[in-house]
Amino acid sequence: MAFFAIAVFKKFTGIVCIGYSGVYALSVLTPFVNPIHFWPMTFLSLAFPLLLAGMIGVCLISFLLFKKYSWLFFLVLACGYTNIRSVWGFHPGKPFTMEKSAGSIRIVSWNVNEFLNASIANDIPGNPRRQMLAFIQQSNADILCFQDFATATGKKFRSTLPYIRDSLHYPYTAFVNNFSFGIDGNNLQQNGIVIFSRLPIVDSAVIPLPNPEHFKEDFQWVTIQYGQQRFRIINAHLRSMNLHSSQAMPVESQFYKPDTTLFLQKSTFAKLRYFDKVHVAQAVRIRAVMDTTGLPFVFCGDLNAVPSSYVYHQLSKGLQDAFLKTGFGLGNTYDSISPTLRIDVMLLRKPIIPIQHQTFPLHLS
Repeated sequence: MAFFAIAVFKKFTGIVCIGYSGVYALSVLTPFVNPIHFWPMTFLSLAFPLLLAGMIGVCLISFLLFKKYSWLFFLVLACGYTNIRSVWGFHPGKPFTMEKSAGSIRIVSWNVNEFLNASIANDIPGNPRRQMLAFIQQSNADILCFQDFATATGKKFRSTLPYIRDSLHYPYTAFVNNFSFGIDGNNLQQNGIVIFSRLPIVDSAVIPLPNPEHFKEDFQWVTIQYGQQRFRIINAHLRSMNLHSSQAMPVESQFYKPDTTLFLQKSTFAKLRYFDKVHVAQAVRIRAVMDTTGLPFVFCGDLNAVPSSYVYHQLSKGLQDAFLKTGFGLGNTYDSISPTLRIDVMLLRKPIIPIQHQTFPLHLS
């Protein structure tokens, strides 16, 4: 009886392991299969770190129970090489130092979430906006690339752009105003992306991103003069998915008219499917600009897509990922939903090389 129970258990376990391996095998294709043509890739790319952990468990189980065939499971595991190298950094023991080495340039890339609340009434010691500005000052960066940036004008608000430019000493500024709206009838808020630099900006451009016709969003590049050399900074924010939003604020609703149903009513599942397609089109546009750029460059971006996604691999092809070259682990940059999400990246074209990289767990934006 015991022998029969063991045999049934092994057979059941074998079936589960084979089925799981099949799902994992599909997930290793996410860098190569466009989710526009096969939408399950959207969700397999999001789940890949968890599927990878499960597949390692399957390999260990197979080694214990099915030694004769366990090599097949390890082979399936190895098929995920491309994604594994994209989601996991293999450089432990490299602590980040705030002191900059000679001849290096420090860049901060950050989705600042509109600097939260810039109202004067909220501007008290220790509030999140002040903490963010203090961190920027402490970072001693040469270049700042911000996504979801906002600056307000009027008697009731602190204006963030001139403060960073003048008080934090970033005299060279390139701001892309994607949209503006009035607040309380008297104050104006401008939203977009921005690059601040302590090094001279000698050229710049703004390029529109493909988007539903109602929503204007551009990305930008600037050319930086560093001694006798020039290099380019590309700054982009791929379309926000508003996963936590169930109701648009009145001031925002004008920007979402054609897909109001999606924005207000659709499930997270539907939003992920929809916006992944938008991100693919945007990544193609950005990649075209990268490929026609004759200078070395650093791409800073909030992709709203993970490293195992088709979007990430379209953008990172042939480039160095600053985190993967110097970091260890998953390097998550957005833990509101899952600690596996690294959606903010910094990609470099040689001869620029990353010296160190750090994601600071600020929980401010």
